[in-house]
Amino acid sequence: MDRWTEMELFVHVAESGSLSRAAELMNMSNASASRQLAALEERLGVRLVERNTRRLYLTDTGQEFFQRARSILADLRDAESTVNAAALNPTGTLRISASLSFSLHHIAPLLREYTERYPNVTVHVEAANRYLDIIDNNIDVAIRNR
Repeated sequence: MDRWTEMELFVHVAESGSLSRAAELMNMSNASASRQLAALEERLGVRLVERNTRRLYLTDTGQEFFQRARSILADLRDAESTVNAAALNPTGTLRISASLSFSLHHIAPLLREYTERYPNVTVHVEAANRYLDIIDNNIDVAIRNR
């Protein structure tokens, strides 16, 4: 079982006070959620949650683990957001090599829209009717036609 999923489920259980609500939030069955929670407790070798017919209670150890797990999951979400933002907002120079006619007919009409969408990317087009060595010329994309 996935440790992150177990931890996320546990945090949802602790926040909602209900295994069934946590299972619903994570789109899993109650039985699956119960197995995940049991697997987490078994792996850690401690009881995190005390259950009775009406309610769930965090043990002292469960309360400590909840604080740390919630913080870890928040850090993970922040890290993922940072990476996603970088992927959605690329920076640097994009070097393209293509023939003169292909560059004029296909690349040039798209450049304005591309640079508006990705303002932190500089596009350098090597329009030449000869093949440039992509490694020696640091070419990112080479469009070759016959």
